[in-house]
Amino acid sequence: MKLQAHEFRLTDHDVWRSARESIPEQPGLLIELSAAGVSGWGEAVAFMTDRYNSALAAMHDDLRRVAGTLRTLPADDPEGTWAVLAPLLAGSPFTLAALDVAAHDLAARLADVPLWKHLGADPPGALRSSYSIGLDEPAVMVRKLLGRPGWPAYKVKLAAPGDLHILKALRDHTDAPFYVDGNCGWDLPGTLAALDAMVELGVELLEQPFPREHWDDARTLKEASPIPVFADESITGPDDLDACADAFDGVNLKLMKAGGITPVLRMLRRARVAGLGTMLGCMPESSAGVSATANFGPYVDHLDADSIALLAVDTGAGVLLDDSGRITLPDAPGTGFVPDFSGPAFTVRPTAGGLPDWDGGQLSAYREGTEVASVRVRRRPLPGGAPSERVRQLAELSTAGGVSDTELTALLRTAVTRAVAGGADTVWMHAEPAVPAAARAAGFTPHDGDTDPLLVWKANPHDRHDHSA
Repeated sequence: MKLQAHEFRLTDHDVWRSARESIPEQPGLLIELSAAGVSGWGEAVAFMTDRYNSALAAMHDDLRRVAGTLRTLPADDPEGTWAVLAPLLAGSPFTLAALDVAAHDLAARLADVPLWKHLGADPPGALRSSYSIGLDEPAVMVRKLLGRPGWPAYKVKLAAPGDLHILKALRDHTDAPFYVDGNCGWDLPGTLAALDAMVELGVELLEQPFPREHWDDARTLKEASPIPVFADESITGPDDLDACADAFDGVNLKLMKAGGITPVLRMLRRARVAGLGTMLGCMPESSAGVSATANFGPYVDHLDADSIALLAVDTGAGVLLDDSGRITLPDAPGTGFVPDFSGPAFTVRPTAGGLPDWDGGQLSAYREGTEVASVRVRRRPLPGGAPSERVRQLAELSTAGGVSDTELTALLRTAVTRAVAGGADTVWMHAEPAVPAAARAAGFTPHDGDTDPLLVWKANPHDRHDHSA
């Protein structure tokens, strides 16, 4: 399988807030795996980067380390691909998840069947998602609810269990159930004191009120609460399931956090055996990720797949989510997601007119849909060095006035990942005056050529897992 990565930046209609963070915009990577002229798509966002090793630069490093391995793996065995990649990407679940989703999507597209069918699920029935209302002033939260009437349930972010006035204000405008999400920000005494009032206000599910490490508090709440309590931050991977079965009534699983489709399928089966309720949720992600998540509808009790309803900018089209939370899966193979590289979401993408070849391909950096820089990746030996199939040049760098070092860095690091995915372990470029800071940030170091100064990026041989070498 061939690998490509495309950088994007998502924005919502409103700044997303919870008890834990505020997200004005969300950068990420769209991952593409291709074989036989067909592409599958996965997504990883730079969210909670310290915990999930998901900063953009770190995810590019991860992709480069496994690019050689991916070239040797078959496109019809996503579970086998996950088994090979999981130990190589331990500690990087978002990168692993993006590759696993792309591999499952590609296999389903090659088989010409929808993803749910390729996973062995029953045909989806009537699928509906809850709608999330981010933390804000009460009047703003009411406005958000009024803008999305008729959803089957509303997931409400609350900073503290005593913020019942917000639920009361929302209850004046809907009869739908509330799922209340504390995002690890609550305390046990306050939560216990608010339970009866929450029941009266129609709260039917309580999600992750306490920090992950507060297992004793979670067990106490489970015993006392008339409302089912679901784990979110406390459930990362399969190793957390036994502890969650003891301390919670259910689990909210997310493909990105768990490491992809392959482990989530296993976790769902184990959760059923343990008697846990199940929800499948989403991170701050686009249609690429949500289209995969929605294909799990037949497997779970609750779907929380509404992040695309919050977006002002998306990466493409896939699953349809109507104004009342009704989900319609695309009548297409795989997840049905189709990227829109011409849209404003992409900050680094291929040039218009189709995907370029591995060598000689051009990438461009964009700001709000306007091109600000471009560069070509081509086979050229390092000046003064011996010819090698593992060397690529970044050539024909073009910049527009006002391009930032951040934009140039994104362009160069994506170009390096493209070069490595094509088989390179060395990438070089001329040391042009416009790029020194960006080139250093992208991993280039000075190298004296025969005629003029050069900048060179070299793979760490200890990081490479290239079975084709």
